[in-house]
Amino acid sequence: MAERLTRAAVIDRAASLSDDIGLEALTITKLGRSLGIAPPGVYRHVTDLSDLRGALGQQAAREIAGVLSAACAGLSGADALAALAHTLRAWAARHRGRYAALQVAPDPGDVAGQTAAGELIAVIASALRAYRLADDDLTDAIRLIRSTLHGFVALEQASGFKQARSVDATFARVIASLDAVLTGWSS
Repeated sequence: MAERLTRAAVIDRAASLSDDIGLEALTITKLGRSLGIAPPGVYRHVTDLSDLRGALGQQAAREIAGVLSAACAGLSGADALAALAHTLRAWAARHRGRYAALQVAPDPGDVAGQTAAGELIAVIASALRAYRLADDDLTDAIRLIRSTLHGFVALEQASGFKQARSVDATFARVIASLDAVLTGWSS
C-alpha cells in the first residue's frame, strides 16, 4: 500500500516542481500530475494556489535561513557579508521557484509565514552584527542588502547582464561596495 500523502510532501513536491518550471507556471493541475494524483486530490492538502504559494514562501524562508546561517557561522564583517551574498546567489540559481516564492511577503494573518520571514531577517541581521547597526539603521541596512542582492539575482536570472565583463567580478565589487557603505553607516 502506498504511503498516505501529507501536506508537507505536497509542498516539497511543489517546491521542486516550481524550481523546474518556475513559480508562475506552477498550477494545481501540474502539481497533481507530478504527484500522480488527480488535481482535485491536491485540495485535500492546500486550500488553493495562494495557500500553496504561501506555504512555498514559508518553506523557502526557513530553508534559506538555515543555509545562510550555516554559511555565515563564525564569520563577521566583510567575510559574513560575502558569505551571505554568495550563498544567497547560489541558492537562488539552484532554486528559482523557491526564490520567487520567497519574494512574496506573507499575509499579515499568516503567523507561520511571518515567523519564517522573521527568522530569515534575524539571520541577515546576525550576519551584519560586526557593523554595529541597531534599530532603524539595521532595518535600512537589511533593506539595502536585500534589494541590492535581489536586483542582481533577478537581472542575472533574466540574462540581463550582456556586457563582456565577468558577472562574478561585478558581484565581488557589489559586495565590497556594500561593505564600504555599511562600515561608514551613520544615521
